[in-house]
Amino acid sequence: MAEKKKQHYVPKFYLRFFSSRDNPNLIKVCIKDSVKIIPNADLNGQAQEKYFYGKDLERENWFGNIEDKTSNVLKKVVKTKQLPKDKSDDYYWIWLFMLLQAYRTRANADEFNEMVDSSLKTAMKFEKKFEDFEFDNYSFAHDDAIEISLDILLKSLPMLLDMQIKLLKNDTNKELITSDNPISKYNQFLESRKFPYGHTGIMSKGLQIFYPLSPDLLLTMYDPRVYKVGNKKQFSNILMNAKDIEFLNILTCLHSNKSVFSSEKVSDFQLEQILEKSKKYQDQKELKTKNHDSITNKDGTHSVTVQHHRNPFMINLNLSFLKQTQHAKSYKLTGYYAEIRNERYRNAENRPTLE
Repeated sequence: MAEKKKQHYVPKFYLRFFSSRDNPNLIKVCIKDSVKIIPNADLNGQAQEKYFYGKDLERENWFGNIEDKTSNVLKKVVKTKQLPKDKSDDYYWIWLFMLLQAYRTRANADEFNEMVDSSLKTAMKFEKKFEDFEFDNYSFAHDDAIEISLDILLKSLPMLLDMQIKLLKNDTNKELITSDNPISKYNQFLESRKFPYGHTGIMSKGLQIFYPLSPDLLLTMYDPRVYKVGNKKQFSNILMNAKDIEFLNILTCLHSNKSVFSSEKVSDFQLEQILEKSKKYQDQKELKTKNHDSITNKDGTHSVTVQHHRNPFMINLNLSFLKQTQHAKSYKLTGYYAEIRNERYRNAENRPTLE
């Protein structure tokens, strides 16, 4: 059990894609808050916590089995710079791995618990017995936030099968960076429509996911009804330009929790610039809670509906390799609190399950 005490929420095999060329166990780290740069940090000590997934090792071993399979697939992608055949078994291993990575980190656990805390406190304020409760002195959280978050994701996987993955290539003199929360989520479609609520939910229309795979490769998962990425039959070798890399590195920095990682080719000055440019957007991602009027039930009790969304990062993202489809351009917003990819799923009874 001792050998699995350090549980990584960003796999070591993945971090090695950005490690030192002379020593794969070393990686360049920039501490976000202090902007302290460690040129040759121990890779084994990054993006991990003591028993992060629990001492019983059940979830840790579950992730380990998935990583064993996916690591071979992704190592081949990095080596050949080619995606597996579209909709093949290996393609879906990458699809699953990207989605799991988005929901297994410390940053995700903290965001989930912030939502729990805000929702509970909003509901409690309708109860007279909490009139004198000192809300600012207490916070509510789930010890198993990751487990609950993953359970929600796994039940939602069938509704993400419509998302398309493509591999982008960086031939510029700027390198991609990564972080301790390497998945970035965005929505250029809803940003362009100035949609005031959530942009990056699992079912959101126009959802985009970006995953730096190595200094010169990036995986993107996106809503194909809304965006065109490269040519229709082009799944790899889609080129990014220097401005794309700048935008994507800022997004990576914004989504990071405490640490940003890069190869030794990224200079200290370049890292400092990325952090500096991201600062003006950092406070955008704020949790918003909306409560509806209390309803009296037949038994005399009261119910209140609490809705929440997280304001997205909006950096006026402009990517050379992506265009909105004609469907996106002509689409009329529904007026609902959430814009979703498949309107059938607005009724929970129509949502597909894994069973």
